[in-house]
Amino acid sequence: MSSVVISGDTSGTITLAAPAVAGTNTITLPAVTGEIALYAAPQTTYYTSGSGTYTVPSNAKYLYVEMIGGGGGGGGSGVASGGTGGTGGSSTFGSSLLTAVGGTGGANGAIAAGGAGGTATVSSPAVGATFTGGLGGPSTDGSGSAAYVSSSSGGSGIFGGGVGGGGIGGYTLSSGAPGSGGGAGGGIKAFITSPSSTYSYAVGAAGAAGSAGTSGVAGSVGTAGAIFITAYFG
Repeated sequence: MSSVVISGDTSGTITLAAPAVAGTNTITLPAVTGEIALYAAPQTTYYTSGSGTYTVPSNAKYLYVEMIGGGGGGGGSGVASGGTGGTGGSSTFGSSLLTAVGGTGGANGAIAAGGAGGTATVSSPAVGATFTGGLGGPSTDGSGSAAYVSSSSGGSGIFGGGVGGGGIGGYTLSSGAPGSGGGAGGGIKAFITSPSSTYSYAVGAAGAAGSAGTSGVAGSVGTAGAIFITAYFG
């Protein structure tokens, strides 16, 4: 007579139910040596701020990590003295195992370049892909006499323009230099196939908005980074 081996966590109740029809019901198993393995559904954890320690769930076989650094703030506008946006913070997982650098802030000035997108690194034993954050939009020529000059867009990251995206540049209320947009944080999609028991993590903060200059408007803050972790059990 063949036997059925149930592997994994069997602390609960496992029921093999026959079809609810009249007559004799038979569950037929192939005549092979082996086991029937029951695996838990993947477990997802996400962090959108702060730092701490991630504890790997028991019996997890591997981790899939998606993360992005903080977006840079948009530059402030103004005829003079518009502020540069702040650089977004870096998101890290496992100290230097996975690092997603924040985007830089936008600047103040006519036709000023947008903030640069953050870079990213994946170190062994993790494997995966890295993505440089999108550039912030450059500022327009604010020398005209229009009532206002529109602002520049922030850069987009691996999750679009939301999480880890750059802030928009400030527009002008009269002629003058608008602010350029902030760059998005660098992104990572990586696998850890032999996970340790715990990993330290930190989520990159949003870059500060550039302050308003004379006859100008402040830029907007970037958006904070994030870390999404999926643990797989089979």
